[in-house]
Amino acid sequence: MQINLKDKSTVEGRTARINQLRELCNSSSTNMKNDQWTINPGITPLSESSRNVVNILTERRKLLQTQCEEKLTPEEKAQPANSNEFLISDKYKLVWCNVFKAASTTWMFNFFIMAGKTEKEFRLSLKTSAVEETRKLYPRPSIEELNDSLTCLNYSSFIIVREPFERLLSSYRDKIESTAQYYFRSLRCTIKNKFSQVNFIGKCIPTFSEFVDYLIDEADNNRPFNEHWAPYYTFCSTCQLHFDYILHFETLSQDEAFLLQAVPGLSEVLSPQKLHNSNTNYEELIKDYFSQLTLNQLHSLLRIYGRDFLFFGYSEQKYFKYAKS
Repeated sequence: MQINLKDKSTVEGRTARINQLRELCNSSSTNMKNDQWTINPGITPLSESSRNVVNILTERRKLLQTQCEEKLTPEEKAQPANSNEFLISDKYKLVWCNVFKAASTTWMFNFFIMAGKTEKEFRLSLKTSAVEETRKLYPRPSIEELNDSLTCLNYSSFIIVREPFERLLSSYRDKIESTAQYYFRSLRCTIKNKFSQVNFIGKCIPTFSEFVDYLIDEADNNRPFNEHWAPYYTFCSTCQLHFDYILHFETLSQDEAFLLQAVPGLSEVLSPQKLHNSNTNYEELIKDYFSQLTLNQLHSLLRIYGRDFLFFGYSEQKYFKYAKS
């Protein structure tokens, strides 16, 4: 049985899809996804470079599973998954968790194309809200829909992660330091008024240190984080859900090229040339911005993002060279 690709943006289309999911998942012939760590890339024969990528992706999955088992409490493991940020393509049997500031615009564009839309339509959506336009094509799934897609439907799933503090800095520069996006104006002023140590006049532009104090305060008071700086492991429920492919922003070119070949039909509609490319020198930026922080601030940040470093194979050691004692 194939999922009917009728308009999921309507109530009728969404209900029909859910009913088909239930029928398919109740079928005795449905194959459940196994727990083996060997990745089936769907490419034959495998080149040496592809075998290397398979080994890397397999190790990333093993690391995530091991760290989740060791670091999460039983209560955390039992928490329900957050399904809100996932996009499910029935046509290509592909599930993606949209991590903002980690090639998210590129992959929203890709999912637009996968839905039969054009590049011109996507660029028009950028003038309003690309996220809202994308969600018309891919409504936010319920946890039941997501689980069915990942298990009994055996859809491929992937996430793109990025060095956590580099992503955090990218979010700060784009949403807080820059005044281009009016949506964040109120938050900028809230941060500046609450955490600034000096009187200021003019535009509300929090320093990086003030932004970090805001994040620490949010975490201390158990308030939910904005999607642009929410930790990966909570935002995408990476310990509660199964991911076939964990892509790294730092090796995006090879990782995505492999993914396009591994998922049947994907390379016919998407091209690696369309994928994200950034020329920003973050090594210099990281030194400039993180030298504004104290060691106490850095340790507090690591209480928020430390698991993302551990779970996805990144090191936080270099930041201790920059923070003030």
